[in-house]
Amino acid sequence: MEEHSKVSNGQLKALIITTNIGVGILSLPSSIADIMNNAGWIAIILGGLATLPFVYIMNKLAEMYRGRIFYEYGKEVVGNMLFKIFSTIYLLYFMVLLSFVVRIFGEVIKAYLLPNTPIEVIIFTMLLATSYIGRGDIKSISRMAFLILHIIAISTIIFVILSLPTLDLTNLLPAFRFNIKDIPEGIGTVFFSYVGFEIILIALAYVEDSKSALKSSFIGIFYTTLIYLVTFFITLSQFGIHELKKQIWPSISIMREIELPGFFIENLDGIMMATWVLIVFATMGPLMYTGGVVLSSLFNTRKHNFFVLPLIPIVMIISLIPESLSQVYSTMDMMVRYLAIFAIIIGPIILLIVSLLKRRKRA
Repeated sequence: MEEHSKVSNGQLKALIITTNIGVGILSLPSSIADIMNNAGWIAIILGGLATLPFVYIMNKLAEMYRGRIFYEYGKEVVGNMLFKIFSTIYLLYFMVLLSFVVRIFGEVIKAYLLPNTPIEVIIFTMLLATSYIGRGDIKSISRMAFLILHIIAISTIIFVILSLPTLDLTNLLPAFRFNIKDIPEGIGTVFFSYVGFEIILIALAYVEDSKSALKSSFIGIFYTTLIYLVTFFITLSQFGIHELKKQIWPSISIMREIELPGFFIENLDGIMMATWVLIVFATMGPLMYTGGVVLSSLFNTRKHNFFVLPLIPIVMIISLIPESLSQVYSTMDMMVRYLAIFAIIIGPIILLIVSLLKRRKRA
């Protein structure tokens, strides 16, 4: 565990929000609209609620092993050899998730900002930039998240205000028409848009006010849900359900359509895209950091920073395997979901159950 690294509860909330939001916010409105039509907002709320039990489990583990991260006490709970298998799966998960995020980032930047730049250059540059923060400690990453959260808040408000004149609120109706059989699929789609909050498996060990950590974690999920809801309502109001389903990244499409008559700023979408780049940076930085921490755990070293740079070529190769954007979403996204089931659900539950059984035997 890093010495003298403390995370405030405000930074913990910021870390959860910024790690959750990244590339998922771009495609979530169209993905959920395709499943539940105008009632996609219901799935967003239920999907957010579905994450809370697992947030609670992670907080419970942190409470039981105060001051130690998941990858330290896990060896004690299930044994060193078995937990190495756990850690290997977590490492694979973080690498695939990081590859997915950086590939989507590269596709968006190439499509909207740098059409003549090879995607390999965009991906490598972003990985190199995020490796800098990934080599730092949890305190530095949390401070970065806290700073960028304010940028997210301001950008969201501006995004809403500038979108208002062109919104057609009748597109939100009917707001409650959906097939109840589609709810599980809708919740599942939204649930995996929250991947990233498992950073608390590390961060909770450093929280200054541990008694309020669970509340701060829940608030972080709440604000993420709120941002997803706002994005869904605005994109649905702007495009209507049929057009929204056809969009790949509806949030970006709205940015490009916003016009400010009489203003000297013409490329407003470029400013919003620059803000989004910061958001992705705040998503990838913690993932880089966590990948280094997992490798440090596997090799029993005290420092994680020298494992971060070697991750760059591996992640880059994985990110370039899909030949098209459709393959990225059909193959890589599916791999992330399967690995997330273990990382978010199965792994923490197993450790909690075994820990409780061991404590009961001692009692």
